[in-house]
Amino acid sequence: RRLARDIGGGDPERMTALKTAEAVQAYFKSFDNSVTVHVMQDRAELTKNYPLLMAVARGSEPVPRHAPCVITLTYQSPNQAAVKEELYMVGKGVTYDTGGMDVKTNGIMVGMSRDKCGAAAMAGFMATVAHLKPEHLNVTVKLAMVRNSIGSNGYVADELLTGRSGVRVRVGNTDAEGRMAMADVLCEVKEMALAKGNLGKAR
Repeated sequence: RRLARDIGGGDPERMTALKTAEAVQAYFKSFDNSVTVHVMQDRAELTKNYPLLMAVARGSEPVPRHAPCVITLTYQSPNQAAVKEELYMVGKGVTYDTGGMDVKTNGIMVGMSRDKCGAAAMAGFMATVAHLKPEHLNVTVKLAMVRNSIGSNGYVADELLTGRSGVRVRVGNTDAEGRMAMADVLCEVKEMALAKGNLGKAR
């Protein structure tokens, strides 16, 4: 609960994407390493793997501290023979949501630092998994961390983008950045589930 609260409630500078990654790494390192943490922050890798998330990130590019990342948390049961289910989850980690070029108006930008509470909840869930160490589960969680800023290079409505899946996406409103940020990550976890070869056990 504390980990989820600190991430979700942290202001947009205290909990940028990269600072969230540092907080998550520090938490699980200090715990017992039953959950492994991998942070993808290389721009070329992110662009290749998550082109839609990187479209959202374009508006924040001029500010290095607002750079995006994808955080992967992995738990493997200590008894693989007992595993009955593979769980894959993705958390929305929009560290601040201005609405982008479809800017939020009339004061409704207040509280948009909490647009990362989906990712915060997923991190808290994995902290619970680390405490309980269930033998019947393997769990993979990915946190799509990005800031939706207003900028001269920001993505705009009517753009046509191609996602990880090869499907073309027409941008209707840049304030729908959450689905943009998560779409390629969801595609990736689907690929992971398919690679397991047993979809009856993967959710």
